[in-house]
Amino acid sequence: MRQQDILDGVAVFVAAADAGSFSEAGRRLGISPSAVSQAIRGLEERLGAPLFRRSTRSLSLTDAGNDYLLAAAPALSQLRRAADAVTGRSGRPAGPLRLTMPRAPFDLLIAPMLVDFQGAFPEIEVEIAVEARLIDIVKQGYDAGLRYGNHLDKHMVAIPVAPKSEAILAASPAYLHERRAPDVPEDLLDHRALMCRSQASGSIMPWTLHRAGDAVQITPSAATIVHDLASQIDLAARGLAIVNAPAAMLADHLSAGRLLRVLPEWSSPLDAVYLYFPSRRGQSAAVRAFVAFLKVRLDGTVPLDRTASGRVNMQARYYASPSASDYSG
Repeated sequence: MRQQDILDGVAVFVAAADAGSFSEAGRRLGISPSAVSQAIRGLEERLGAPLFRRSTRSLSLTDAGNDYLLAAAPALSQLRRAADAVTGRSGRPAGPLRLTMPRAPFDLLIAPMLVDFQGAFPEIEVEIAVEARLIDIVKQGYDAGLRYGNHLDKHMVAIPVAPKSEAILAASPAYLHERRAPDVPEDLLDHRALMCRSQASGSIMPWTLHRAGDAVQITPSAATIVHDLASQIDLAARGLAIVNAPAAMLADHLSAGRLLRVLPEWSSPLDAVYLYFPSRRGQSAAVRAFVAFLKVRLDGTVPLDRTASGRVNMQARYYASPSASDYSG
């Protein structure tokens, strides 16, 4: 392989492996699916081995592809960080910022701050994957992620961004009008529920409900599997089934009467939410800016400076605050 060809198609390959399809990879990269396919084919020809198993319905890595991904994804991330470091020498954070997180942290923590963050750092290219599945952020080429504490890799640097909370049961008035409301957790066995399936075992994940010192696990037999909390809540409000979701995500629906609490004495505890990333060493300016911004945004004791237009003036705070380069606290 010629030296100048060694990186051709690598970024496209990593994107396709992460996306699980050429069309989605093309959407993320801003190129056509045929261009993705052509880049992958050229890479495979230069390597002398197929990297993907292709069918009309699925795309999966071969053994050679998986081995190549394990080496290529971290190397690509390192190259991006090196480029960001050079770009960032002007003092203005710039370049890609790839994040992954479940629906609840995105809706409750990140979405409300994105307008201000992008207004403060317009040269940072934000890409967010909102997904419930647990992934290796180093292998998949993400800079950082948000997860509940019980799902964190012990080798990651983690910063708490939200305290422990709870998920609660709710259903629409129409649903409860047609069925007798549960009086005890065991009554849920006779109800339809919106559930998730375990990524590891493939089985339906039970609801673990707590009340004072009592705890019970329930798996309603009539389950509709939907792997997105916002969609689950919407379907519950439409009268399909009972949902178990973070109380903060249900607050507006409950106050508007679109949903009603079910078994109000019972709830499911949720661990604290953490921002996590592989290491403080070698982080790009974009990641440092995001960490500093998030810490300031979530610290109620620190007032946010605003410009005349009402936008948060975070660039001045980023350059002046030690938290921009030292976010260990």
